[in-house]
Amino acid sequence: MIYGVGYTHSGVDFYKRVDDDGKTRVFCVAKHPPFQDWLRSNKDNLPNDIQAKVDDGTLTIEEAD
Repeated sequence: MIYGVGYTHSGVDFYKRVDDDGKTRVFCVAKHPPFQDWLRSNKDNLPNDIQAKVDDGTLTIEEAD
């Protein structure tokens, strides 16, 4: 499974989830818990589009609860 930048609507970025079979399954906002878990697990090896959002401050990797 991998995430990528999906689209922006009303100034909010949405992220697509692509499963191992290559199909896009869901779109989620940045605070979606499974997405945040994935970000934390992959913070040292994020795809370029996601890393760009982290670098420019529009996406925050939140601390685990």
